[in-house]
Amino acid sequence: MIDGLWKDVRYAVRSLTRTPAFTITALVTLALGIGANAAIFSLASAVMLRTLPVAAPHELVFVGHRNPVAPAAGVSLISNPPWLARLRQEPGIFTGVAAYNIRDFKVASAEGLEQVVGQYASGNYHALVGVPMTLGRGFTDENDFAPGASPIAVISDSYWQRRYRSSPAAIGSSIVVGGHTVTIVGVTAAGFEGLQPGREIEITLPLSIRVQDEPDFTTSLDSWTNMPLVARLRAGVSASAAEPVVHAAFRDHMATPGIGFGRARDGRFLLTAAVVPAARGADRLRREYEPALRLLTAIVAIVLLIACVNVANLFLARGNARAAEIAMRLAIGAGRWRVVRQLLAEAIMVAAGGCLIGFAAAGWATRYVAALLGESQRPITIDAQPDARVVAFTLAVAGLTTLMFGLAPALRATRSGRSLRIYPASSVTERRSLGRMTLVGGQLAMCVVLVLCAGLLVRTLYNLERVDGRFATDTVVGFALDANDTAVPHERLPGLCTEALARLQGPAVATGSCSTMAPLDTARELRVLGLPQLPPERESRDILANAVTPGYFATFGIDVLRGRLFTAADTAAAPHVAILNEAAARHFFGDANPIGRQIAFGSVVDPDTAMTVVGIVSDVRHQLREAAVPMAYEPLEQMASPPDYLVGAIRVAGDSQTIGARVRSAVRDVTPDLAVLWVRSLRQQMQAALVTERLLASLSVAFGTLALLLAAVGIYGVIAYDVGRRTREIGIRMALGARPRTLLGAVLRQVAMIVIPGIAAGLAISLPASAAVEAFLFGIAPRDPWTFAATSLALALVAFAAAVIPARRAARVNPVMALRAE
Repeated sequence: MIDGLWKDVRYAVRSLTRTPAFTITALVTLALGIGANAAIFSLASAVMLRTLPVAAPHELVFVGHRNPVAPAAGVSLISNPPWLARLRQEPGIFTGVAAYNIRDFKVASAEGLEQVVGQYASGNYHALVGVPMTLGRGFTDENDFAPGASPIAVISDSYWQRRYRSSPAAIGSSIVVGGHTVTIVGVTAAGFEGLQPGREIEITLPLSIRVQDEPDFTTSLDSWTNMPLVARLRAGVSASAAEPVVHAAFRDHMATPGIGFGRARDGRFLLTAAVVPAARGADRLRREYEPALRLLTAIVAIVLLIACVNVANLFLARGNARAAEIAMRLAIGAGRWRVVRQLLAEAIMVAAGGCLIGFAAAGWATRYVAALLGESQRPITIDAQPDARVVAFTLAVAGLTTLMFGLAPALRATRSGRSLRIYPASSVTERRSLGRMTLVGGQLAMCVVLVLCAGLLVRTLYNLERVDGRFATDTVVGFALDANDTAVPHERLPGLCTEALARLQGPAVATGSCSTMAPLDTARELRVLGLPQLPPERESRDILANAVTPGYFATFGIDVLRGRLFTAADTAAAPHVAILNEAAARHFFGDANPIGRQIAFGSVVDPDTAMTVVGIVSDVRHQLREAAVPMAYEPLEQMASPPDYLVGAIRVAGDSQTIGARVRSAVRDVTPDLAVLWVRSLRQQMQAALVTERLLASLSVAFGTLALLLAAVGIYGVIAYDVGRRTREIGIRMALGARPRTLLGAVLRQVAMIVIPGIAAGLAISLPASAAVEAFLFGIAPRDPWTFAATSLALALVAFAAAVIPARRAARVNPVMALRAE
């Protein structure tokens, strides 16, 4: 059997090399289909399926809570130190409980302060989770809550390579993180990025260092501390068995005086404890990108199906062309299954070649997607390099495609009753042509769905990029200043920002501002607005609070509608004032004039903190997909508490792309202790905010174009094969006086018989299928008639363009040459 299989493989290679056009077309077609699926599966595997590279990951669980009244909200991992201490007292279900708190750290370097993604972790974190180490050790038994008890740090493999160039001398060296000098004791192994996929933890500090900065942290009962708890189950204990025990402890903890959440106004207990598997890490990234990955998976599955239909058509045509050869083999005694096996060997060789090429193409595609995700406002780190699961998936896809495009043509080519005649009967030829045309029509129908989805997603991106946010974009450059974990006192930050703006003044800079919030920035402060009397129909008091310098409105091009703007006289010693946007004025005051009215941040209006409304400005979209929301502006100097984060902005007269270095230099000249998180023009900020939309639009266009190309190849192949098979018939018609124009029209009518039903079927499928992309759309309906019409027209033009070459070939047949063989 092995000898026979080896002979089949050698014969398949020789047969395929004798027909290079067929082989290359089939290889490229399958490579594109398999590569697209491998690329998207690599991303899906990295985001949704990959388990943590730690010891016994399936024993790890997160301990959180959920609200049964709102199950869609999922499990919250918010926690606090007292709950950690209480949970560690629960015997019998866990071998240990650890905590971590993801934070952005400021690390001192020769170039100034560098911001890295880090975390505080309890003293048993690395030992309990089972984190693999490249060098040194992790945390084992460090004291959790003794202030500054363990001034040590563990760094990631990527940070070790970037800063220390993989030198073993990093162990034992000192590094300044957040103003604390710590000693590096370990380097985590490559591949371990933390327990929250998408955010690679570069530096881990003991929880005791946070306690040193915040002594009240150990007793805090707040409901907003982002400190997930991870535990390891004892042998034989499941997450479902542990949950009732944890819930009983949770109810006991929630009875602690001072906990102000988890209960309704009537005293009912709202929250229940949750014990969820942690083998794949926290699910934030999965929840965020799962809908997009599901859509892309469906798209590439259709692309693969189109590719298989194309290759199946090629193999059907190849089988018909070899009809006499196969009939001869059967006539001299070859068994049918022996011939089928030989034909399948050719299909397997084509699929194997397509698999190898597609796998290489998938690696390039995943690198592109990973780079794109790294450009988002909060960069996402994904290791989407193919692993064993992706290899197994790709091989499975290759095997499935072999059956889809290889088996049916092989069985059809070897069915009983094959004749040795060179020209089969016309009815048989018509039946075979009808089968191939049906396949191409189905291919066109699937292509309509893909091109339509691509059109809707591209128009969504177009609409978002051209949203009138009511602020300047191309001439404004923003930069973020962060004083957290630095030597800069928070009360000095406004002055330092203003001084940096003064250093940037010049002919190229028209105006500048500092603010706690800016358009398209992720920083938001939601407050409650206090009014002496709120109209009964205005139940919501939520409002965005933005503290700004006087130049803010001129910098962003925001118009004043009534009253006045802030001036240099609105200092901390002056009467407190505020400006509302249109949405806030409309929501809180209706048709009344708010100028001169008293407002305050908080549920009541305190005369000491009350602000007088002095102006109304135009609305600004702070998120592209959201309409303008109520916002109150106050002078930066009149803030009750000094800010720790500010967004500086300058309006430039020239090229906004070249000023980034000047901004960083100006801030460094003011103080080297202040971190500049990013410098971007508002146009770049918009691109960063639309990473998901750009990802969907670019990939859907690529896959839609690929489907369009495959459909064109399919139509060309069917018409070219049909013209070739009918050369004798066409020659006779030409000899009897048929005009070339008549023959050209006959071939194009044949194309119309494929294209029109195919497009009609595709549009019928697209009507319900378009609902799958509705959640991703903006400014366009899922059944937009113009997109449907443009898709139909584009497919019809491509289809007829693909048929022109074989149609013209049919019209130019020389009857003498066609009949010479007779």
